[in-house]
Order: sequence, then C-alpha cells, then structure tokens
Amino acid sequence: MAPSKYKILILTVVLITVMACVTPSIGSPTVPTLDPGAVNTYIAQTAIAAATQTIAALPTFTPTATFTPTPRATETDTPTPTNTFVFLLRSPTPIIPPTLPGSSGSSSSNYACQVLTVSPANGTVYSPRTEFQAVWTVKNIGKKRWENGTIDYIYSSGDKIHKVSGYDLNKEVAVGETALITVNMEAPKNPSPYTTFWTLRAGANNFCSLMLYIIVQ
Repeated sequence: MAPSKYKILILTVVLITVMACVTPSIGSPTVPTLDPGAVNTYIAQTAIAAATQTIAALPTFTPTATFTPTPRATETDTPTPTNTFVFLLRSPTPIIPPTLPGSSGSSSSNYACQVLTVSPANGTVYSPRTEFQAVWTVKNIGKKRWENGTIDYIYSSGDKIHKVSGYDLNKEVAVGETALITVNMEAPKNPSPYTTFWTLRAGANNFCSLMLYIIVQ
C-alpha cells in the first residue's frame, strides 16, 4: 500500500474514534441516578462528622473528687458546774446528863439525888438578853434528909449565864421527897448555844449535878 493511502486510513480511524466519544455529549444531558441508601449514608456520615467536631471543640472535663465529711460522733454536752452555796447554821450538840448515883430511885450514899425535870427544856431558843428562870425538880434518894441551912446549890462549870452564883436550899427535904431548885438566868447577847452546870452541896460534898443548855438567836 502506498504511504498516502496508509495515512488516509489512519486519519479515518482516528476521526471515527473521536466522533464516537463526542456524540453522546451533543444530545440531552444524562442525569445520574441517585441511590437513596447512598443519600442516607451520606447524611449519617455528615452528622457523625459534625458531632465529632463538636465534641472535639468542647473543653476537656476532668472529674474532681468530692470530699464527703465523716460525721463526728455525737458528743454529750457536759453541764457547766454551778456554784452552790450552802449555809451552815450552828446547832448545839445535845448533851447527855451524867448518870447520877441512885438514879434508880435509891442510893447507899448519905446524900444523893435524882433529877426528874428541867425547865426550860434543854435546847430552848431565847433572844439575846432575855431573862428567865431555870428550875430543876430533884428527888432526895440518899440516906439523910436535906436540912434547911446545911444544903445549898451553886454554879459548877460551863457558861456563866446566871445572875447569882449560889443559893441556900430554903426547905427541908426528907428522903423520898422532892424539891424545886430555881436559878435566875439571862441569855447572853451573842447568838450561840450555851451550857451551864450547877450542883447541890452538903458541906464540901457536891452530890447532885444539874445541867441546862439553851440557844441564843
């Protein structure tokens, strides 16, 4: 084949090929067919990408430990001590009269007595400077009678609350009889209990102890 004919053949093939490629674009444009599943997939991917970007844009949150205080054991309130003032009043100590010889009602001694009563009663309260009489009732339980002028009664010991320190017995007292022993007294000016002792005396013999205590307020 001559070279000119060969060139013409090659050009013809190239032209046919080019026309075959260009021809479809000349007519109506071809609209691609959309797959609905592909659209949903695209939307979902877009949403996921947006959410991922939103989360990435948020600041990093580091959880902080919360301290819960442990409740303390309930404490019982201790009461505040209150000063208590106690006022002590002086009270007399009861004095028991001594046991007298022949207190059963008789004695082997020549001179003996039994004290039956005392007035005022022991522990009587008086105001300061109050005058009163102390009176003892005594019984002769000795072997001898108390003759007038030979028996007297005098202050023996204790507080001096009497006005006169001694008296003569003003009557005779036979064995078994009683007599009243009276002493004029006055309560002291200072508040306090007071105790005084007296005695009957025959010569140098003291044989009958008499006791009285009072309270001055």
